[in-house]
Amino acid sequence: MKKRLFILSLFLTLLMSAGESVAAVSMSLEQYLREILLNNHSLRAGVKSVEADYYSVLAAVGTQRPSLALTAGESLVTHKGDDTTTLGLALTHRIDISGKYSLDERQRILGYEVSRAQFDANLNSLIATAEETWWSAVMARENVRLQQEVLTQRSENHRVTMEKYRQELVPRLDIVRSEAQVVEAESQVKEAETAYQNLLANLSYLAGGLDVEPEGQELRVPKFDVEVDYTDALAFRPDVRSARLSVERAKLVKKLTGKGLSPTLDFSSQWTAWSDPEVTNTVPKKGEASFGLSLKLPIFDGHQTKYGVLNADRMIQAAESKLQSLEEETRRDIAVAMNNWKNAEAAEVDRKRQVERAQEELHITELMYSEGMGAQIDLINAQVSYRSVSTEYLAAVRDMYVALVSLRKAMGDYAPDEDGTWREAVARYGKGNEVLGEVGLKSLRDTRVQLEKKDPAEKAGSATAPAVKPFGVPPASEEEVAEVKAALRKIYQERGIE
Repeated sequence: MKKRLFILSLFLTLLMSAGESVAAVSMSLEQYLREILLNNHSLRAGVKSVEADYYSVLAAVGTQRPSLALTAGESLVTHKGDDTTTLGLALTHRIDISGKYSLDERQRILGYEVSRAQFDANLNSLIATAEETWWSAVMARENVRLQQEVLTQRSENHRVTMEKYRQELVPRLDIVRSEAQVVEAESQVKEAETAYQNLLANLSYLAGGLDVEPEGQELRVPKFDVEVDYTDALAFRPDVRSARLSVERAKLVKKLTGKGLSPTLDFSSQWTAWSDPEVTNTVPKKGEASFGLSLKLPIFDGHQTKYGVLNADRMIQAAESKLQSLEEETRRDIAVAMNNWKNAEAAEVDRKRQVERAQEELHITELMYSEGMGAQIDLINAQVSYRSVSTEYLAAVRDMYVALVSLRKAMGDYAPDEDGTWREAVARYGKGNEVLGEVGLKSLRDTRVQLEKKDPAEKAGSATAPAVKPFGVPPASEEEVAEVKAALRKIYQERGIE
């Protein structure tokens, strides 16, 4: 029995050690972001929500089409004892004589496009968060190496101090101080490792549970490679696009609500295919069909239409205010990110010079102390200064990466544009992969455009409004389009993007 328990405990120990020994997958930033697009669970949920909205539109407009039903009935007249059974087909359809169908379909399609734009906005934020976390993890790993180097230095200094103490060259106080420095360095290493492990946990969460770590690579200072333009940001940010679509949809809802007292015309047709007995009072009789039209002219609906229009009007005002807020938020995001970049860029230059001076000072102080020509307190101060400015330098480099990520996010560069084309920041990393989904990125835009073409009165009514493309993107001339395409080709050629 004891032998079996020993074997079982040994087996469990081996299983636990095997689970602990599973190493994280080392990958590049491009591979990591591709992993997120494929396996992030919140992203999958968003895709399915968009798909649900897509099918919701198709289901809702189905009520505008004729309906066909198989009818069966049986009637009994008690005082005569007649029992009649019939079987037939019934066709019904409400004819749109007020233009409500077109408005309803357009506002539903716009609702779906709003959902798509919101999904793109979430995607923009998700990828930005992933890249920011990635660079934070890279800097955290560099910080772990730095703290380990400091620990190695202080351990060596403590050894030298012990040797001097044996030779009675330094007092006992120097040993106490050097030991305290070693303990502090060990604590700094543990803190740095914990921060790094927490960031790896965040990377794993964003990648759908896959344990990943940044691949080993030379640490480089980032260069400013973002084309900052407020107008482009308003055109490409998906949350701004969603707000513009919401304004457009709210206006359609108001027009649709205003037709609450519109007349309705219902068409119905009934055909009796079989009846038993054949000669009955059934209408229509066997083999015959009947047709009917029903016109309804509403007079009073308890002020439902009146207050519904007022409600829709307030929704328009709310949507317009939200759009204005997002436009100002875009301006703020760009300004803050630019200020953070300039501050981090200047800090990197300053901290780099400080690191070089602190490193030289520490080297000289260590030599003087080892030769008995310097005080221990000077050595401690030099070590503290070097660790401090080195940590600040890594933080400055990290802030540069974060500022660039914030700029790209503010420009909407981490999500597809309204046509489903990935923006420059995405193509730069080669991560222009379609998010997995059935019809999550499918557009009903063409249908909406066709509906707009069918409603010339709608265009005439909005003649005073500024001309905009679908989704509120300002129209561009052919010359402007050619210039933009030429500039993009030049950028892609310089960066080796096909």
